[in-house]
Amino acid sequence: MLNKRMLTLFQVLILLVSVSVVVVAQEGGPYRLNDKQVKRVMQQLKKDTGKFRKSFDSSLDKSRLNGTRREDDINKFLKNYEDATERLYSRFKDNKSVGSDVEAVLDGAAEIDRFMTRRLASERAERDWAAVRQDLRQLAEAYNVTWRWWSS
Repeated sequence: MLNKRMLTLFQVLILLVSVSVVVVAQEGGPYRLNDKQVKRVMQQLKKDTGKFRKSFDSSLDKSRLNGTRREDDINKFLKNYEDATERLYSRFKDNKSVGSDVEAVLDGAAEIDRFMTRRLASERAERDWAAVRQDLRQLAEAYNVTWRWWSS
């Protein structure tokens, strides 16, 4: 009888441990990328950011903001974002990237996103920004970083 209770207790403990392992694995997120996949996301982000930069610059040059202080501010936000992205990529190549590096990129992108949501840029710039946002979403998920400013 004592052996039967011990066996039942042992089975319950194994079940509890199994359930807790599954819960911990799920909390880590179902979306995990290996280093090769993260590198591809970063390279795509770099490419899409370059396309966005070109279409955005063209859009600003044709807008009523051309030559204003607001244009200078927007270009400063974009430069800060690009610098943070370059730092992240460099640290990733050195195996030193962390969630805070991704957060710095997302914080820089948030400033641009606020401008873009006002629909003051061209349709092409908006499409290019949508591609950048998708890359940023994948990057945030890969690093398990909450993307607080994601609005859609």
